[in-house]
Amino acid sequence: MEPALFSPMMADMILILVGAVSIVALIGTAYNYSIIISRRDKILKIEQLERDLKLLQQEIRELKNGAVKIRRGEAAPAAEAGASAAADTQKRTPPEKKMQPEVWRKFVDDYNNLANSMNVPRAAEACDNFVKSHKLTLLVCVVSGPASANGGSLSYETVEQVAGSNYWAWNVAGQPEDFVVVPNPLVPYDEKLHQAGGMKETFASNYETGSFKQIQVKLPACFTRKAGSWKIVQPGVIRLK
Repeated sequence: MEPALFSPMMADMILILVGAVSIVALIGTAYNYSIIISRRDKILKIEQLERDLKLLQQEIRELKNGAVKIRRGEAAPAAEAGASAAADTQKRTPPEKKMQPEVWRKFVDDYNNLANSMNVPRAAEACDNFVKSHKLTLLVCVVSGPASANGGSLSYETVEQVAGSNYWAWNVAGQPEDFVVVPNPLVPYDEKLHQAGGMKETFASNYETGSFKQIQVKLPACFTRKAGSWKIVQPGVIRLK
């Protein structure tokens, strides 16, 4: 009888150890499998969420496209109506005529020569003669309301006396409704005339404060007169000295 490779006790211990290792391996395999199953479920859930998100984004795009089409459909008739109304207004309202410098150049040159001689003894008489020779219309400005820039309105009225006027209007030859307007050079340009006399709305100027007695017209104001009503078409430009 051959001697045993292991003693009975050693053999039992080896069997127990192999069994324990097998159990541990089985438990590890089961744990790994459970982790794999859990991850697979999570992946499937993530994929489902991604599909749901894509469907939701598609629905949002479709809703936006539908809303844009509806707005365009509503805006088109309004835009067509607005364009039609604007076209009708343009047909009814003639464009404002821009007066060319050659029309008024000689008159303004004569006026500036007169305005430069307001310090002579007979300046008032020279102004009377100028008004008569050029057949000028004498005007004053009336401001209704607190101030034109704050909601009031300007209106221009004719007067008879040169000394009582603030503006001189020269009728353009062959155009009975068109006038070139300049300030009365006899009237000192002061704060009252600038603020309450309509001068700041009628002419752009270098006025800040004080009183000036010499005026030079760089660009006359252009007015129209229709049915006795005076209207500024283009403000003028003056320089005070």
